[in-house]
Amino acid sequence: MNKILMSLFGLLLCSQVLAADAIKMSALQQKNLGIKTTILQGSILIDGQASTQAYPAEVIVPVDQVRVVSTAHAGLINQLTVTTGQTIKRGQILAQISSPELVTMQREFLQSQSQIRLAKQSFDRDAALFKDGIIAEKRLQASQSAYRETLALQNEQRQLLKMSGVSDGAIQNLQNKNRFQNGIALTAPIAGVVLDVMVAQGQRVDSTMPLLKIAQLNPLWVELHVPLVDVKKGNIQKGALVNIKGIDASGKVIAILPSMRSQDQTAIVRAAIDQGVDNLFPSQMVDAMITPVSSASANEVSFNLPTAALVNHQARHIIFVQTAAGFDAREVNLISSQGNISKVAGAFAGTEKIAISGTAAIKASWLGMGGE
Repeated sequence: MNKILMSLFGLLLCSQVLAADAIKMSALQQKNLGIKTTILQGSILIDGQASTQAYPAEVIVPVDQVRVVSTAHAGLINQLTVTTGQTIKRGQILAQISSPELVTMQREFLQSQSQIRLAKQSFDRDAALFKDGIIAEKRLQASQSAYRETLALQNEQRQLLKMSGVSDGAIQNLQNKNRFQNGIALTAPIAGVVLDVMVAQGQRVDSTMPLLKIAQLNPLWVELHVPLVDVKKGNIQKGALVNIKGIDASGKVIAILPSMRSQDQTAIVRAAIDQGVDNLFPSQMVDAMITPVSSASANEVSFNLPTAALVNHQARHIIFVQTAAGFDAREVNLISSQGNISKVAGAFAGTEKIAISGTAAIKASWLGMGGE
């Protein structure tokens, strides 16, 4: 009788363990236990056969996140203040350039100041003479027009100075104190990373010559080279999940380009990567895996994962999915296992992070919670 009671108690305890899916574990605890995670890598089961959708791809920067910095005037690069790979802030000084053309522009700006004063004096004098009936209205209108032209000319020169990199404060000093600015300070138009420095300190440069290239690196794009036969199947559509093989990064398909690559006659599928962007670099060659949009309903979604991520419990296969609070224990169906890689099927989105090391410690915590 006691043995029967103990058996029933054991079954009840096991059912409680299976029900206790949530495992609370802080980030510090995970670090101390040596727990590492990775994103699931998706494949599709079609007619019972697993077909991994992995293609060569290149990491690129979206075109609207790239800026090329140049100078409006020819000159000499006195100083470069940044280097390739450096993170910069918007408005940060990138280089200092000495330019004779800038000196000429400032002189012309000061000359326009004198022209404005003379035109204003002439206009005021003619206005007084017209008021006394000494001159005709036509002469007054001519004086007024000349005065307005000098104002417009100075505004034009002011804008040209701004476009050349001269600040409002420097223009004010030039206007009030005749203080010339010796050089141009090139500043960053956006916050980001310096991708390329195309000039050297001490080099003479021409106007509009590209000097530096900077970019924002989040998000990034990957362009996958997909055989046309796979594209024509219709499974690869906008919104399809994309995982980078062997790298903790993922995103979704945003476009299927209408052109073909002449080198290998493959179509280009573009995906925006917004998860794990810090693990990727522009121009990096990677392997990307696509989980088609239709797979969630028409086919069963399967995933490749390290065999070490699988935990056996009560003749069931369990993986631990990372959450904000710790981990969730999720049951999967084991399809195949070969060496260090296993293929499983289950109800997953493909963006989940799973534990691939330290699973014994997570299981111990899980069973302990269930036994309470």
